[in-house]
Amino acid sequence: MRQCWQLPFDAKDDQRLMATSTVLSGTKRALLSFEDGSNGLCTPKRLKSVSGMVMTPESEGDDTPQGAHGVQPNPFMTPCSPSPSVDSASPRRLVFGKESIYSRTKALLQRSSGVFAQQDGSLTTREAQFSRISDFLDRGIASHTSDSLYITGPPGTGKTAQVEAIIRDRFVPLVLGGSKSLALPRHASGLLNTSFYEIPNGQVESVAISSINCIAINDPSTIFNKIYMSLAKHPESRSVRTMSDLQRFMESYSKTTTFCVVLDEMDKLVHSSLQDTSSTRTIFELFLLAKLPSIRLVLVGIANSLDMKDRFLSRLNLRRDLMPQTVVFQPYTSDEMYDIVMKRLSSLKECIFNPIAVKYAARKCSGNTGDLRKLFDVLRSSVEVVELERIAFKIRGQDGEMNNSPPSKVSLQHVAKVFSQFMSNTSTKSRVHKLNMQQRTILCAIVHREKVDIFQTHCSLDEAYDYYVRFLKNKETLTPLKRNEFLEICNALETCGVVNIFQGRSHGKTKHIVKLIKACVDEKELEQEVGKFDILKRIIAS
Repeated sequence: MRQCWQLPFDAKDDQRLMATSTVLSGTKRALLSFEDGSNGLCTPKRLKSVSGMVMTPESEGDDTPQGAHGVQPNPFMTPCSPSPSVDSASPRRLVFGKESIYSRTKALLQRSSGVFAQQDGSLTTREAQFSRISDFLDRGIASHTSDSLYITGPPGTGKTAQVEAIIRDRFVPLVLGGSKSLALPRHASGLLNTSFYEIPNGQVESVAISSINCIAINDPSTIFNKIYMSLAKHPESRSVRTMSDLQRFMESYSKTTTFCVVLDEMDKLVHSSLQDTSSTRTIFELFLLAKLPSIRLVLVGIANSLDMKDRFLSRLNLRRDLMPQTVVFQPYTSDEMYDIVMKRLSSLKECIFNPIAVKYAARKCSGNTGDLRKLFDVLRSSVEVVELERIAFKIRGQDGEMNNSPPSKVSLQHVAKVFSQFMSNTSTKSRVHKLNMQQRTILCAIVHREKVDIFQTHCSLDEAYDYYVRFLKNKETLTPLKRNEFLEICNALETCGVVNIFQGRSHGKTKHIVKLIKACVDEKELEQEVGKFDILKRIIAS
């Protein structure tokens, strides 16, 4: 039975490796079509033939068993164990390698490639938002008082990335600078995720930070327990279920520690699957908790909903000093997107992008959504198109079918080729534009109900139909459809991607399984699209 020994491979020793292979085989082997002999290096790569068979330097035209060329296996070496003294010519896939300019460029354009902050900790073009968030934290932590901050803006505008950069730079386990005359505070022994926070004047404070993404939370009332579990080193068996339970826990450390709670995707707590008012009540209690004088809590909420503060918190009729501060991240402009991409790529010795191609993609993305992440996706896919073209060139050049040099830079044509795959049929305008008048009317009724009833973001199909009938009451220009016709259009709306229909429990004393419906469109874009029709414009504005 043939065994395989996995040996170490050093890319820098390619030339020595191939020379060793020549000596062992006793013959001088010509470079294969899939090997690159430029710069004196010979890099073996794996090539898949037309028939699907994988060809490697070991398998091509050589059926000789292992060791037949005079190379005997080491009896002291176990299978699949590395050997420090023997080089391996293990095959590589037909790619340009992780150290190539293409791979390094794609790595910089990954969404998860990290936070590229400037020297002061701010993101490019987000200096004003960085200053306001930093001032909020400095003031709240230094004064030992509770306060809340609401960060809002469309997706892909740098909200989470900017907060992460601040947490990484300002919340540190050790303090290396600052005033030496001030003694460092001691962390409370019963807390997790403790850090030091240094105020610009040199003052150092003990903080415990909890960062939670709310997108995976199904029951909003569990957010209090999640905050507690992320902060308590020895949590009690009885879980924290209410705002009062979390308040008592934080009050026990009110003299020593400031709690910093960051809730990303906070609007998911409101748009949950529960059919009661607990989700909205949870939002109220979280912001009220951050105003209590008996604890030291700075709450940072991050959400995409631009109007959540006005729709939910203003209904409390709170005093102005109880309302959270607000920082808005506006969509990126095309010039801002271009600057961000070029600064990110400036770390490479060579830029494979034509600047005109980057400007074109930035202008298209800024005009559509202003989402920087989609621009990264488009540019990264454009690099992959160039890679595929070069692979195809190598294969065709083997048979002499192509003698022209392959493209080495990402041009405007490459970007235009992939751009439509990311931007077509994704916006609310493009989806609503395909709907007929009856479908648009029902969609407007569903969205109108959600705007009026802030305590219930979705409802059953029966409730939606009743509201639709009342919605069109006294509207002489439009007559409500019958119930079965209404349900058919709702199914069509789900197919078009403007509503979601799912199962849930009904209201009332008898809880039974019903089908629920909820709109999934951008309200601003919907109003712009239906505003082209005077009838719908008057209805949705009523």
